[in-house]
Amino acid sequence: MELEDRVNEHDKKIKQHDKEIARLSNNLVEMQKDLNNGLSRVDESNRFLREQNTRQSEQNNEILQAILNRNDNSEKRKHELKMLNWSSLWKIVTVSAGAGGVISAIVQVLFN
Repeated sequence: MELEDRVNEHDKKIKQHDKEIARLSNNLVEMQKDLNNGLSRVDESNRFLREQNTRQSEQNNEILQAILNRNDNSEKRKHELKMLNWSSLWKIVTVSAGAGGVISAIVQVLFN
């Protein structure tokens, strides 16, 4: 009797262990599904962020090119203004010298 009781007790424990293993196995499968779903969402999010980053980089390059072109045009305008100022200065000097010559000629004619 005692042996039979012990065998029955072991049989019950084995069945409990089998149920527990099955429950843990089901939990593991569910956890794996959840993990896979989470990883797929992370992959989608990463893909979206990469696309956004690419677009942002393209916009940054466009902005940088616009700034560089603007700076280049600004340098050209500064140079043109500088040249215009120098040519204006030479015109003023030439007109002043001519006016001075005319005035001195008039003064000479008046005193002679």
